[in-house]
Amino acid sequence: MVAPSRSLPTAALVVAVTHTFESSRSYHPSYSVLGRAVRAWVGDRLRGEALYIVALTGLSLALLMIHYLGWAFLKPTLLANPSWQVLFWGGQVGSVLALIGVGLVGFRPAVRVECQSDAVTLTQGDRSCTISHTSVEDVALIPARQYHRHYRRYAATRVFASRLPDEVIRLRTPEGPVIVALSDPEAQAALLDRLEALRAPSPEPVAKAQP
Repeated sequence: MVAPSRSLPTAALVVAVTHTFESSRSYHPSYSVLGRAVRAWVGDRLRGEALYIVALTGLSLALLMIHYLGWAFLKPTLLANPSWQVLFWGGQVGSVLALIGVGLVGFRPAVRVECQSDAVTLTQGDRSCTISHTSVEDVALIPARQYHRHYRRYAATRVFASRLPDEVIRLRTPEGPVIVALSDPEAQAALLDRLEALRAPSPEPVAKAQP
């Protein structure tokens, strides 16, 4: 007599679903060649922004003085040789275009947010950080004006934003505030829901009574 075989319990496979949100890059002069070089040299977001403005202003004034002095010293020669004026004024225009290209043409990198069941990963350009659900103390939607007046001035604030809408998402963590902004309002609302669900404690399993 053959004993009836018992089927072994099948292991359930849990597939982790990752929700991804993205915001395209946007124009911002502080991400020009000059701005990125200054920020890399200083190594600080706030000091880099301030020094970039100082450097751009200084280069603009220096270029303006060079133009005036160049015309003052070369005016007799240029008037005596009209054909040289084309080269002179071409150099003037070229130097202005070079300053614009180096100091004013730049784009903020795109923002990518990946929400998993136990963490969220924020990426913008070469910057990235992962925040676990246990590190999220609070999630709120705040006006962009409040971000500019308060959180933007904190050195500990980590900002992941391309285009800045009227409202941004603020995460409070033990390491400091984190600002996230998406250009699409619907995507930002969906991201806010995911972050609030990430912060909410998962329900404890109910113990089943043994027969």
